Amino acid sequence: WIKTNAQQGGIPRCPGGCTQKVPFRLPQHSIALRKAMEQLVPERLAVRVKEAEEEASECLGGFKAWGDIAASRDILYGSNIIVRQGSPGIIVGNCEDGCHLTVKFDEREDGSELCVNVVPEALMLPLPGGFRLHQKVVALYELLLNSDMKVPLGSVGHIIGSLGGDRVTVLFEPAKQAADEVRNSIPEYPVSVNIREVAAQRPLVGGFSIAQRVQASMSLVVGSKVVVSAGCRGTVLAEFSDTRLTVVFETSETGTPSCFNVLPLEILPWCELPPHLPAGTFVKAAQHLMSPCAIIVHAGTKGTILGGVDPTLVFVSFENGPAVAAAINTLEQLEDEADEKLDNEETVVPDAGELSSIDAEPPSDEETPDAEAGNGFACAVSTPINSSRVTAVLNAD
Repeated sequence: WIKTNAQQGGIPRCPGGCTQKVPFRLPQHSIALRKAMEQLVPERLAVRVKEAEEEASECLGGFKAWGDIAASRDILYGSNIIVRQGSPGIIVGNCEDGCHLTVKFDEREDGSELCVNVVPEALMLPLPGGFRLHQKVVALYELLLNSDMKVPLGSVGHIIGSLGGDRVTVLFEPAKQAADEVRNSIPEYPVSVNIREVAAQRPLVGGFSIAQRVQASMSLVVGSKVVVSAGCRGTVLAEFSDTRLTVVFETSETGTPSCFNVLPLEILPWCELPPHLPAGTFVKAAQHLMSPCAIIVHAGTKGTILGGVDPTLVFVSFENGPAVAAAINTLEQLEDEADEKLDNEETVVPDAGELSSIDAEPPSDEETPDAEAGNGFACAVSTPINSSRVTAVLNAD
């Protein structure tokens, strides 16, 4: 019925009078419904099975009716391309002329919803994994071909064909900004890859991309333990879900690379810092750093540069405040901050018997030096960058 209406009326519509378009692809068979029909109406089921076998008879070119296909080349109408190479579709059946197949493509360049009569040579079986010819893909892993040739994680290429089963042939392109060593390691010939080793190139959640270099925008905590510090660098591996990304960070509290599923707001892009502002440079805010409705960092607040975000932004950890991305032109570099810190440290003499919280046990009389004898004394000093870190300074005579 759909075939007849498609070939005669153009677009099949509901015969009940609602005029809605009838889909060419029907839902998958229900196993539960089939078993129920086997028990209740076995005769009618046998008739339907026979009709389905007749409809699925072999068409021209060895294709089957209602089978999925793809265009093996651009299909023209006159001088205009109406179907692009690789576009998926479904075969409706043989055309009445006995030379063409009637095909309903998922999309046409001219926007029409009509079927197209094409010769069998213009069709091919669809590629595995739902990929299309010339579709841009990205490597999900580092693909080792031999000791000298490899495809780095995140390399972009385009599909040029199928190798049967679950493999496709991809021609990868060296990244423009890649080092010469990396560019030379990428083969200039097509590579056969498993469909699980590549993915369609598209923006991930938060606008990030696979293999993009990022940094933690805040300290990441698991339970009560900080596992990744703010500013720690990492690489996006994949999209974990609709809201999270899988990122491998270069360092963690354990000292080894670790993977975490993070929200997009928990990471920032990373790039190389300007030569005059390397990581660890002391700066201060030249003006108030504001959000749309509040001051985040007051002018004059000192901080330390952790990393770059883009050519105009750097990631800064400010004293007693948040780590934020700030424009370079809103910061002033402090040349002698290290010397200034030592000069401004305040010496505090603890009372006899009073102990710092970092002491394990009170010192005995023999361990406590006599101040009158001219020896030094211990004092606790908080560093301005990290208020939780306490150091003991011994001033010698």
